[in-house]
Amino acid sequence: MKNIGKVCFLFSIIALIWSGVYWAGEYSQKEDLQRINDTIVDLSLKCYSIEGQYPQDIQYLKNYYGLLVNEEDYHILYHYEGDNIKPTIHVYKKVKDYE
Repeated sequence: MKNIGKVCFLFSIIALIWSGVYWAGEYSQKEDLQRINDTIVDLSLKCYSIEGQYPQDIQYLKNYYGLLVNEEDYHILYHYEGDNIKPTIHVYKKVKDYE
């Protein structure tokens, strides 16, 4: 009976550690996406304040404002609506297909 209690305690500790590692990874991924999104927004606002218009695409931010994004891991949707209208920006983590 003592051994069953010890085994249950051990499994509960392992489950707590595993869930902590899992949620830390989820939180880190969300923070990465938010950081990339914030950087793109900041650079597009910088472009607007310097040039008087928002950039038409992400490539412009890469070429003239030093934006670096790991395109193997992230997908960026940048919807340009006009020179003086703030673009809509969404950043997604790409799903890797391991075969």
